[in-house]
Amino acid sequence: MAGVTLLPDVRVAERAVTAMNKPKNALCRLCRTSSELCESHIFPRSFIKLVRDEDTNKFYQMHDKVDNLIQDGPKERLLCGECEQKISRYEKYFKEGVHLSRHGIGIVQARDSAVIRNLDYSKAKLFLLSIIWRMSVCCLPQFESISLRESEDVIRRMVMEEDPGESRMFPICALIPLIDGKVEECVLCTPSVSKHNEVYAFIIGGILYFVSVRHGNAFPDPMYLLNESGTWVMPLVDFHKVPFLGEFLARHFSSGG
Repeated sequence: MAGVTLLPDVRVAERAVTAMNKPKNALCRLCRTSSELCESHIFPRSFIKLVRDEDTNKFYQMHDKVDNLIQDGPKERLLCGECEQKISRYEKYFKEGVHLSRHGIGIVQARDSAVIRNLDYSKAKLFLLSIIWRMSVCCLPQFESISLRESEDVIRRMVMEEDPGESRMFPICALIPLIDGKVEECVLCTPSVSKHNEVYAFIIGGILYFVSVRHGNAFPDPMYLLNESGTWVMPLVDFHKVPFLGEFLARHFSSGG
């Protein structure tokens, strides 16, 4: 069965006009050198593969109360080849470690949480920051609510210089939404934004991540933060009890126009 990506109610079909008609040779958004740019996936390509159906190589995109069967996720010419490879290395480590338990990473699932151990804090944080940064710098309308403002260049330099900062700098936490009591990796979701707390939430690989652009105590319980210890605790929560996910599904499947 094909997976699902959830998008906000925007005119997604028009996204290619601006994003993909950019000139091939331009400034790389990460290193800021002039180069031939790659078509960079905003959602990491290896996580898009988790969503695709094995037989059709496609997945369902849900937005504006319409389901479309598509083959690829949103992408735009953003990065030069070298910077694309830099981010791809973070992606490879995270996908293999968190989703395949490689690189010495262990995952223990208890009744109400999953505990990841031996995680490389630097690689994991730079990977997740690179995603929210790509959402902010791209022109695609489904990410128009993402604007990191002055934090955009700070995160750019962190990713470029491979400096994750300490755990309270752009803190990140996560939870795992369960569907019928199970972890479903075949779900992607574009961000929900909390303007008040300056927190961005998105799902990749079935895990819901929260990234704060406010330093310090953005999240109430430090035990759930991605941190330097290499141990990351992720609560397990029913999918429908996550407010913005439940609201999205209610709108999508409502009978009204």
